Amino acid sequence: MEPTKKVKKLNVPHIFIIILFIILFACLATYIATPGVYDMNEAGQAIAGSYHVVEREPVSPWAALLMIKKGIESAASVISLMLVAGGSIAVLLDTGAFNDVLNFGVYRLQDKSTKVLVPAIVVMMSALGAFAGNDSMIAFVTVGLVICSRLCLDRITAMGMFYLGYLIGQGASFTSNMLIQFQVMAGVEPLSGMGARLIVWTVFTIVNAAYCTRYAIRISKDPSKSYMGEVLSPEPGMEDIKAVALPVKGIIAVVVMFAVYILYAVCAPKLGWGQEYLYVFMILSSVFASILYRVSPNRISKTFFKGAQSMGGICVVMGLARVVGMVLNQGHIMHTISNTASNLIGSNGLALAAIGIFIFTLVLNLFIPSGLSKAAIMMPLLTPIGDVCGLSRQMVVFAYSMGDSLTNTMTPMSGPMVGALELADVDYTAWLKYAIPLMGILAVIAIIFITVLATMGWA
Repeated sequence: MEPTKKVKKLNVPHIFIIILFIILFACLATYIATPGVYDMNEAGQAIAGSYHVVEREPVSPWAALLMIKKGIESAASVISLMLVAGGSIAVLLDTGAFNDVLNFGVYRLQDKSTKVLVPAIVVMMSALGAFAGNDSMIAFVTVGLVICSRLCLDRITAMGMFYLGYLIGQGASFTSNMLIQFQVMAGVEPLSGMGARLIVWTVFTIVNAAYCTRYAIRISKDPSKSYMGEVLSPEPGMEDIKAVALPVKGIIAVVVMFAVYILYAVCAPKLGWGQEYLYVFMILSSVFASILYRVSPNRISKTFFKGAQSMGGICVVMGLARVVGMVLNQGHIMHTISNTASNLIGSNGLALAAIGIFIFTLVLNLFIPSGLSKAAIMMPLLTPIGDVCGLSRQMVVFAYSMGDSLTNTMTPMSGPMVGALELADVDYTAWLKYAIPLMGILAVIAIIFITVLATMGWA
């Protein structure tokens, strides 16, 4: 067998540097592109057919730098939500509730057959990814290696169960923090459209579970069909997975967290609740979990601050990304770009316009896998396109979020993917043989959902 080739994360420029170059490019565009604007309706949406050329107002790089303060200030709503969400999720994770539930699930399933264990783990990881997915969950790939050794499966199966399980669940999520951020940026009510997204998440999870299970059964019957060229086998003296009691406290904490998101999604449109309610629910659910686990007030406070601090860098990036939009708006180029794009993709119906947004995001995500940073730049461009083409903001967010998730599993610019491959000791080319067909299937399913929802005028 040939030595395993390991993939290294490409040494691409930091997102801060990328955005600075985008700002300079935006400034250049104000000098050379045709300036124009749409008329806006009372709701602040672009009116189709109203685009017209206006007088040029170029923006210099110096003027753009002076916009940084206003850019950060204009992102205050999104930044405040990120800080609260970052702190609250850190407190929840620190209690160990999610780990307790996951460890119990793995312990109870370890003696089951491949047909039961593999899909059960995929569904469990997808559910956790949908509600509180974060990059630290790649650590569970090592647990997957132990399970696969006992069942004589390969390392790719461990990746498929634990890494892809949470990642696909997070990408198709109906309650994740990232989805909430996308909706806020587009001016959409947070957590709205949960019913349709729940259906999408369910279909994605079933397809992922079936794909992973089919692969596991195939290599268990014929190890030579493994993309790694071999399967794992139990090692002498291998430790058993530790016995875990039913984590009542963990289950209660997780259920309460699910419940507050659902409560907000149901009550916000009916009772007129604003984002301030969501902030409070996030904080209270994390405090409730901490009380269950008897975490001291000091530790809760310190953990909350650490979680909020971890969002500091991305918050600055969000403010800088707003400068791109401010430069393009002041130079009257934003609507020129949107008009050009809408003319290309919007003349063939709502479905093709939404699919165009999906495909563009899918490709862009190969090079900029950071969803929030990319969204801060793209949403101001995509929302006018949607307005002019007749797509709802909800539909624009859906098409974007679908495109933002799938190629994360394939790009070497994704830190979590590279980290998971290193943990599992999986060859990058072997991983692509497994991941590309699955992502192709999910992309087709995403296009079907996008077509149906866009045709229905989903809002």
